[in-house]
Amino acid sequence: MRPVLYVVISFFYLCSIAQEIPLDKHKLGVKTSINISSILGSELQNPRPKFGYTAGAFYIYQTDNKLNLYTELLGNFKGANFSNGDTGYSRIALFYVDLAIMPMYKFNEGKSSVCLGPYTSLLGLSSLFIGDKKKAELNDLDFKNYDIGVAAYYHISRKNMSFQIGTKMGLTNVNEDVNFVGYFPQTGTNGNIRNVSLEIGMLF
Repeated sequence: MRPVLYVVISFFYLCSIAQEIPLDKHKLGVKTSINISSILGSELQNPRPKFGYTAGAFYIYQTDNKLNLYTELLGNFKGANFSNGDTGYSRIALFYVDLAIMPMYKFNEGKSSVCLGPYTSLLGLSSLFIGDKKKAELNDLDFKNYDIGVAAYYHISRKNMSFQIGTKMGLTNVNEDVNFVGYFPQTGTNGNIRNVSLEIGMLF
């Protein structure tokens, strides 16, 4: 949990100074977005999309050519819903802190850009819900405390803000002996669990 705490503190610090750097080549701002996430793999049965959100800070190092550098540090609420009836597990809620660093290629006279590159995540919270219960049945699930994947974004830039749409695909099997004993459907098969999400957001 200590690395997660350090990253969360850094995230709030970046947000607090996000609008205070005037240098032309450096752009630091705030990103907020909604996401649609789910969990892929063979361990968990009947996954469905889940709505969540992200918020945090971004930084762009702008050069004199089309290739720039994009970085973001975000708090990310995601996970998956499941269609397992009234007595089966129905939702897994996850909170990650995401760090992405990737090249940004600008085109259309700088009005549009694309990013593709790696990200890493630290798991802060994980909870399992049963049926339509509002309170979590289990916490601190046996997920790995990190995830590594690939992110891709498309930006449409305006004078004071940008629109962003993109996806994050986890490459790490985050299953660390998941076994929800006594809950349907059966787990503990040592199958794969991978995160995937679609984000739609604004950058200020």
